[in-house]
Amino acid sequence: MNEAGGDGYVFAVASGKGGVGKSTTTANLGVALADDGFDVAVVDVDLGMANLAGLLGVDPDVTLHDVLGGDAAPADATYETNGLTLVPGSTNLEQFARADAKSLHRVVEFLREDNDVVLLDAGAGLSYDIAMAMSVADGVLLVTTAELTSLTDATKTGKLVGKLDKPVVGAVFTRTGDGGFDDVEGIATALGTTDAVTVSVPHDDAVKLAVRKGRPVVSLKPESPAARAYDRLAAKLADSVGMEPSEPEEPTGFEWVDPDTGETEEPAEPADDGPVYEIPLEDLIEEAGLETEGEASERRVKLYDRVKSKFS
Repeated sequence: MNEAGGDGYVFAVASGKGGVGKSTTTANLGVALADDGFDVAVVDVDLGMANLAGLLGVDPDVTLHDVLGGDAAPADATYETNGLTLVPGSTNLEQFARADAKSLHRVVEFLREDNDVVLLDAGAGLSYDIAMAMSVADGVLLVTTAELTSLTDATKTGKLVGKLDKPVVGAVFTRTGDGGFDDVEGIATALGTTDAVTVSVPHDDAVKLAVRKGRPVVSLKPESPAARAYDRLAAKLADSVGMEPSEPEEPTGFEWVDPDTGETEEPAEPADDGPVYEIPLEDLIEEAGLETEGEASERRVKLYDRVKSKFS
């Protein structure tokens, strides 16, 4: 249970500027956490520019916009993909106009009950929708590049997070040089995130390939520099808040399945046929009217003794 009293942690992934890799970070962080054994849900809360579905290879019918517009229940907009639960957004402008972010808390609480982690892919910039996403989260993860305009906007987003009384749990710096912390140490100091999770994701052509194929880079190219960086982010984030994967349910015992019918009803216990008595071999031979003398009898006795010794 998290500090907010729910069953799972909710993190908003935000940026001050579009095009810095926020949605890519959300998708890959979610899959990396799922690979680590966590139950994960990701929600595309970028109501104006939803694209998580494409990054995860899903073509949805029902979306978050339908839920926020009052046309569907949260469960109707969930899709299982890449080891996690996705609630995608719509790219339809009419649905964008009808979506009311005030209902977002219903979706979050629904997902929080059954997941260890819920990631909200918030929109870029400063708006009412973004503030709503942050307000229902337990913490915020900032995503930025090292460009001056991106850093300036990320700083503004960080100030909004502070006004909402939410902690910045980490900062992700994308498209850096070699991925080393030296590239971003000064930037983290400027943003005031040196005490939070700080991860640098290097520029990597594998990310572009993964986007074109509609797959997370952590799945498509797990050994690539970017994938390893997202794996580090998942491990650091989980460790920073003390998250541990849900314990798998212990099996209740052997389940018998009929190979012909597929029925799982166990066969009835065999009836008790009463006590078993040992009868000497000589008596059985005599009762059956078999020859009890000569070589044949001796062979039977020797054979019986060898068989008996195997099971005694």
